Amino acid sequence: MGKKAKTALICCIAAVPLLLIAAFLLFALPYIKAASSMPEGASLAFFDLGDGSFRLEWTEGENATHYILALDGEAVTSAQRDNSVTLEALSEGEHSFTLTPYGSWYVFGREHLREGEAVTISVPFRSPDPPEAEWSADEDEKTLTAGVEPFVGRVCELRLAGPGGEQVLASSDEGDLSVAFGGGGALEVPEYGSPYSFVLRSVVSGPGYEITGPAGGEYVLEREALLSDTSELEISAPETNDYVLSWTEAKGDYYLVQRLEGGEWLTMGRVECTDELSFETGTLASCREYSFRVVGADEGDDEGVYVSASNELTETTERSPKYCTVWPLTEMAFYAEPDFSSETLGSVPAATALCVLAEENGLFYVRYAGQYGYVDSNYCMINLPEYLGELLSFDITNSYESKYAVHGYEIPEVTGEVIVGYEKVCLAGGQYLAPYLYPCCDKLYEAALAALEQGYRLKIYDSYRPNRATREIYEKAELLIDEPVPEKDIHDEVPEELPELAEGEVLTYRHLWEDGTYGLPNFLAQGGSMHNMGIALDLTLERVDNGEELEMQTEMHDLSIYSVISRDNEEAVLLDGIMKGAGFGGLTSEWWHFQDNETRQALNLNIYMWNGVSCAGYVADDTGWRYRNSDGSFLRDTTREIDGVSRTFDSDGYCEYFEKDEKE
Repeated sequence: MGKKAKTALICCIAAVPLLLIAAFLLFALPYIKAASSMPEGASLAFFDLGDGSFRLEWTEGENATHYILALDGEAVTSAQRDNSVTLEALSEGEHSFTLTPYGSWYVFGREHLREGEAVTISVPFRSPDPPEAEWSADEDEKTLTAGVEPFVGRVCELRLAGPGGEQVLASSDEGDLSVAFGGGGALEVPEYGSPYSFVLRSVVSGPGYEITGPAGGEYVLEREALLSDTSELEISAPETNDYVLSWTEAKGDYYLVQRLEGGEWLTMGRVECTDELSFETGTLASCREYSFRVVGADEGDDEGVYVSASNELTETTERSPKYCTVWPLTEMAFYAEPDFSSETLGSVPAATALCVLAEENGLFYVRYAGQYGYVDSNYCMINLPEYLGELLSFDITNSYESKYAVHGYEIPEVTGEVIVGYEKVCLAGGQYLAPYLYPCCDKLYEAALAALEQGYRLKIYDSYRPNRATREIYEKAELLIDEPVPEKDIHDEVPEELPELAEGEVLTYRHLWEDGTYGLPNFLAQGGSMHNMGIALDLTLERVDNGEELEMQTEMHDLSIYSVISRDNEEAVLLDGIMKGAGFGGLTSEWWHFQDNETRQALNLNIYMWNGVSCAGYVADDTGWRYRNSDGSFLRDTTREIDGVSRTFDSDGYCEYFEKDEKE
């Protein structure tokens, strides 16, 4: 054998092991690695889909990439990668399920399967009946409970159903199942419009199998079911008399913010359940007690049907002139800035109704004749019902039926009449105008608080009185001085207490006015009165609990010697003590009359304003501007020319916003 042949033979012999190794690596090793088997304890899980079919899942095999399932000896699937299959139908009874795992191996990029060790599981198949339950949501604990009767041989599962499938939240073989929401719970409280859907399923199991039955006891949980029927209302006042109400979530598709008025709850606004749970009241009237609550209601329910309610909160507003009506006591400068040394925009006539927008440096910020500016608050009368509110009550009888009389005997053309200058004081809604000089209100405020502490309220019968009214009443009364009084008084009676007369003497009005130093001018001012300056009040006391007036020695405005304070009864002494304790002075001839002498001296007042007042004019609130008629009503749904400018008013009485150039 030649040398070359020997070399070739040696190379061939040497290549054989390499070829064998290569063949092993290429064919035998992948095949060996493809060995698979079902693990010990492999099991089947049946899931009833509710339409007669079942999803069957099984334990993954060790090193298995494919499976073949045989049912009662017949193949149900060809080799598949998934470890689950849907069985369209499965009869009740004993069934044998054989699972054969396969491992994958590749030759030249082509996949081959190697059959692994199969496992056979016998299943006495019967899908358990769907469970029935009583559901209850606990709004306090924020839990949902399904009340299920215990059943031997099955476990009940509480599941959350969703588009992505079902999630087991709780299971038990002893009865009730619960899930908690919120902090620390399994689920968050559902959002509005995104309720949770829960189902119950029964599960039976045996050696190597588990059967989950059809869904039962479905329950849809809305967010509202976990909310209480009570909410906690809180209140804050970031600005004077401008409150912010906030409350905790409770049942209801929406909330109504309500205010108690006249014994009835009136709705101030509506807040949707998805909105921020707060409400701004806007600026509320001065010195008034307000009670608030928030109620929850469901869409579609009848009006007045509420599913939740908050606690009630009561607040008393602070004293504030904002949005109150004021009248200049005399013609006064209209300043451009809150500074008495600033330029003036002109002047404002006496008795012009103005609306206070703010107070600064002793001046009121107001709008007049299309301009915004400032007037001296010291010489403005403010409307007491707006400014001191519920601290006082009012009955300005001169505006509808004057009580002026002489110990019960009438003064013709005065008693029972509307006094001149008071024609626009009684408003359509039953309220009154009661102008009173602004600087005097501090004393009146203190007096009102002192009365309330003792269970009484000051009742105002008269405040500002036009000088023309003062003079006319005096003139008409003066005509009666030597006239005999009528046989009977205005009550169709003869007064019990009358002056003693000489035999044959006739009782005249003079007898009821003159006694010692007293005469008609003591009861009626002849020329000018403190009332004309807006610094005097005629008032009495009433009980807070029932509104009854205290019985004084005479009726209000009894212009006779029987009204002098030396005859004061216990109730009149009480009134006198309250008023003088606050710094007021009085008249010896009238138990009801009190005046602020200190303010008069401080301001050097000598103004006897002639005309009456009216509330007619523009008034503002947080929403905008409205025009108020002299009877207190507002222009609505109309277009009117006012002060030479055409304005359109909507159904609520608001007009379009005043143009910016009007402020400049």
